[in-house]
Amino acid sequence: MKKFLSIILTLFVLFGSIDFVCANTRELDLIGKSAILIDATTGEILYEKNIHDKHYPASTTKIMTAILALENLDLSEKLAIDEEAAFTGGSRLYFLEGEDVTAEEVMYGMMLESANDAAVAFAKNIAGTVEAFAKMMNEKAAELGALNTNFVNPHGLHDEAHVSTAYDLAMIAKYAMKNETFRHFVSTYQYTMEATNLQETRYFYNTNRMLYDNLHTVTVNGQVRGCKYEGVTGIKTGYTSQAGGCLVAGAKRGETELIAVTMASTDMGRFQDCITLLDYGFENYKTVNVLESGKDLGDVPVQRGSVKRVKVILPNEVHATLPAEASNSLLRTEVELFDSVEAPVEQGQKAGIVKLYLGDELIGEYDAVIAEFVDRGGWLSVIGIEDSTEEKIQKVVIYSVVVLLLLLVMYILVKRHQVKVRRIRRQQRQEKYRRLKEQEIARWDDQYWSNRYNRYY
Repeated sequence: MKKFLSIILTLFVLFGSIDFVCANTRELDLIGKSAILIDATTGEILYEKNIHDKHYPASTTKIMTAILALENLDLSEKLAIDEEAAFTGGSRLYFLEGEDVTAEEVMYGMMLESANDAAVAFAKNIAGTVEAFAKMMNEKAAELGALNTNFVNPHGLHDEAHVSTAYDLAMIAKYAMKNETFRHFVSTYQYTMEATNLQETRYFYNTNRMLYDNLHTVTVNGQVRGCKYEGVTGIKTGYTSQAGGCLVAGAKRGETELIAVTMASTDMGRFQDCITLLDYGFENYKTVNVLESGKDLGDVPVQRGSVKRVKVILPNEVHATLPAEASNSLLRTEVELFDSVEAPVEQGQKAGIVKLYLGDELIGEYDAVIAEFVDRGGWLSVIGIEDSTEEKIQKVVIYSVVVLLLLLVMYILVKRHQVKVRRIRRQQRQEKYRRLKEQEIARWDDQYWSNRYNRYY
């Protein structure tokens, strides 16, 4: 039956009559009132159930708290534990006022034991007050596209105004899982916190049964099985009497990574829901790496630039979500680059788009960007001559001028020498004429006196 369905899906794709990645191709048996399954890499929705309905998120709130903590604190720095943090109710580590703890230790406590006092400690140390931190949380949520979320505290203890949706939690988790440090914390089963200035050694254990628990069982597709899940990557549990059971769960097998969310479920039902969702995802879909980051997409002309053309690359990997048995050959890409860009050109500046097609259907567009900075060129760039060529021209001009100057100097020297030679020769001729004149005058004188002597004698 599965093979028959996959053949039908493939035929639909070939004739361009179906969105290949579509949610809810069959109804799943879920306990939670809202649920979603997404491809963690592409963001494609693979299954949905009331994904925009608002519910109380309970401790899944702490995903956002962890994001802000990792983005605003150094894990090695000491956190101040004040009275408000120390006396926070619900699940907690029983921090004492004035206890010396690091951000790393507090993070383990919050993400493994779901400690509410740890969440308040982060809020107070980052924003000064819980209210100010909640504002930061909501701003970040809006930035991530979680538009139906309103946080009023960092831990998720019940408040009528503290709400979110399955879709919003999936978007928040998708962003969080791009942070390798976050991934480490939410996938850790056990942590030992060394003794502090006020308390003895403590041991933290993750509340996410999918990491370790085969003793407690769930029923998925009529089969009884343990909660431990192959390839699980975290993420975060949540439970209050008002919220019911909540869970954001991630898992990765091969190149395919999925995120499942269930809200308003039960204590064990949340694990059953997410396992059901993840099984469905891995059985029916796969993630395909279409293009590698940094791929050379060609080059574009640069107007008034120091170079005539600049390379264009793909800044991030391009992935696609396909049915598990679909051929990768159905995917194709088209690159459309700008006719030109004008200098100065910044590295990472958009220079075109890459279009991803599934058959004849456009399923994604991705920016193509400039690979390196290009400064405005010299005066010859107006006529399209790049700086390197201009430099060569300048060198030729300089060399030519130098040669001309040398020739001019040589010409002047030669001319001066010729003038000197002519002057010397003229002086020599004048001296010769003078001597000849003197000789002639002497001969004439001798002759004159000789004639006078002969006349008298």
